[in-house]
Amino acid sequence: MLSKARLYVKIRDTIALAPTGAKSLAKLGEILGFEKLKLSDDPKQEQHYKENMADLLEDNWPLFRDYAIRDAEVCAQYTVRMIRLYFEKTGKFKLPVTLTSIGVDLIRSHWLSQGLDPLEIVGKEVVTEKRWNDKKQQYETNAEPRSVQKLFWHEDFFTECYHGGRNEQFWFGPAPEGVWYDYDLTSAYPSAMALIGEPDWNTITHITSTEELLGGGLTVEDLAFANVDFEFPDDVRYPVLPVRTENGLLFPRKGNCTTHISEILLAKKLGAKIELVEGRRINSDRVISRREGGGREYGGHAKRPFLDFARHCIEERAKHPKKTLDNLFWKELVNSTYGKTAQGLRERRIYDLRDAETKRLEPSKITNPVYAAFITAFCRGVLSEIMNALPQDVQIFSVTTDGFLTTATDEQMKKAAKGTLGRRYLDSRIKLAAQWGIYEVKHIIRQPVGWRTRGQATLRPSEVPDWSGTGIEPKEDEKVVLAKGGIKLDAILSKKEQNDKIVDLFFDRKPTDTLTVTMGAGIREMYEQGMDFVDKTMTKRLSMEFDWKRKPIMAGDVTVTTDDGQTRTHLAFSTQPWDTVDQFNTTRAIWADYNKQAGHCLKTTSDYRAWAEYFEGKLAAQGPAGAYIAKEDGVLKRLRRDLSIAHKLRKAGTHKINVEAFQRADITSDYKLKVKEFAQILNDGFGIPCTKMDVDNARKKKVFVPHQVPRTAKTVELLENIKQVLFPELDVEQFLTPKAAFDLEVAQTDMAVHTCGPLKGRMISLSG
Repeated sequence: MLSKARLYVKIRDTIALAPTGAKSLAKLGEILGFEKLKLSDDPKQEQHYKENMADLLEDNWPLFRDYAIRDAEVCAQYTVRMIRLYFEKTGKFKLPVTLTSIGVDLIRSHWLSQGLDPLEIVGKEVVTEKRWNDKKQQYETNAEPRSVQKLFWHEDFFTECYHGGRNEQFWFGPAPEGVWYDYDLTSAYPSAMALIGEPDWNTITHITSTEELLGGGLTVEDLAFANVDFEFPDDVRYPVLPVRTENGLLFPRKGNCTTHISEILLAKKLGAKIELVEGRRINSDRVISRREGGGREYGGHAKRPFLDFARHCIEERAKHPKKTLDNLFWKELVNSTYGKTAQGLRERRIYDLRDAETKRLEPSKITNPVYAAFITAFCRGVLSEIMNALPQDVQIFSVTTDGFLTTATDEQMKKAAKGTLGRRYLDSRIKLAAQWGIYEVKHIIRQPVGWRTRGQATLRPSEVPDWSGTGIEPKEDEKVVLAKGGIKLDAILSKKEQNDKIVDLFFDRKPTDTLTVTMGAGIREMYEQGMDFVDKTMTKRLSMEFDWKRKPIMAGDVTVTTDDGQTRTHLAFSTQPWDTVDQFNTTRAIWADYNKQAGHCLKTTSDYRAWAEYFEGKLAAQGPAGAYIAKEDGVLKRLRRDLSIAHKLRKAGTHKINVEAFQRADITSDYKLKVKEFAQILNDGFGIPCTKMDVDNARKKKVFVPHQVPRTAKTVELLENIKQVLFPELDVEQFLTPKAAFDLEVAQTDMAVHTCGPLKGRMISLSG
């Protein structure tokens, strides 16, 4: 008789256990040293087979079989390697849920080995409570870690100071051809973490004045945070104080910001006006010696809770060749430690297999808003400091978390990296890895194209001479910059193949375009439906338009030749900061309205002109003047109505006509035009659609209400023409709404050459 055996199954998502940048089986295979299987000698046929595996099955069964077995081998071997690595480092024989969870275990073990209390380091203590258990009808004693009282009182404020990385697209469309360098800060988050001194959580106090905040008593390394009102001078190309919005971080010229002292002191250095609203500071263990002349010199042996651990990870990583599993393992551990300090600070929901329900992701054992806010702010600050220190003739295409794409040479970068934050960052790099540089070249290309935050591709890859002096022998992937901006393509495709597809999608896009996305079933679906891991397809609308995080400033149509020899023409524009967050929100809202009835693509200056004219009309029509404006030709219909009312009541200067415009003896300057005459003049003379019935309907109004015609370039031009030709005493301003605070006019210039600021170019006429 057969006996029953109970089996326990642990489910792991290999994506959560794979290093950043190596989430596909193909990448994991490379790391593990599996030889890449070639499906065809013809590149096009190879790509076809990758996208249509059923055809490979039919054409070449042995190759299809070997290809499928290779995937299983990669998964099995990677699992074995991860179990062994975890056992070697922790003494525990298991496959962890995520790669990042290993980092938490290791850093807590490291703190214990250094005589540090892991709870105290993150501002927590064990609290014991008695709670009544209804089921057992008795009290139970529970002990759990909670924030120490002083930190608990201020935790919400510190959480408000925590933001993500700086991510902006400064250029839309094709950029000028040249040599573009993709620089990254070296080990950005670990280097910032290593600067943090051990906090004394009982010393949290208020910052009481702007003078205390900016007067020199606080440094960029202090655990000091503040909410400030700010305003940058107009000549600051890249404001540095982040403001959180529903659509990510924005860096406007003026507003209100809650952040770490490093970004605030950088803003002061750039000439920003700053006023303290609220602030907190925490004493931390750091050693500062004073030099003669009042200067400061950092040194000594301050307790820095993350320094030794980060150094240990970097040393372990250096023992293994680049791109190997052990190398990437240690890189991921040290980088992920930052992420664990921020886990749970912002709401994120995950599926819990044990309870079969979606829950909020709980804080990790090392979550701490003070650390998370310091680390992200310091990295943003270093990047922002370098960006603003580069010469005016240097162009920056985009910035993404810990690096940016720019025309700046190595020599220009070295000079720009010598600011206060750059020097402190360098000090950390020296302590961590004895490195005397704070950035490294990741990619070099000849010409990028961009559309939104994290949306960039390569029109022309770099050539071997472009890498001269870098000491790098570039791989093919390093000659291409690609950030897909949320577009998912078949992971089987190489980076170059994906790049070419993205470029085609951008240039050939239409408002109605959709993208069929193939994705693997999620763990929740497999668990609840008892299904295998299979692919599923879904259709998404293609979105490759600008995200309006910056304001367009110069524009033009650019003709480019892509790497495959195709010649294409597309709109390009450079940008500048918004004055306020309200301007950004307003533009986003009007752009959404513009695309509500029918989608639009900005592919030419004509497309931009049509959008800018619509924007101007909607902005001018906000408030009471915008009520009841028709969707089609609404602004012209409003102008027709108010001219008709004013002329009937002889208001706003319509009581006098220009006799010379009429070759009729019976017309004098005070002649009142008949309804049919007036309609014909508006329609035929000025291009304002108008019939006798339109004028009759308008004249039923008994009162002329001023300032009801949206102020657009077109309405201003029409009213000025009417004044010159028909009503010489016309009071144009009586018709128009007040001037809007901003517009989307741009200077039209040659965008195929590098431009670095406002030019005295020809303004694009919004009226055509």
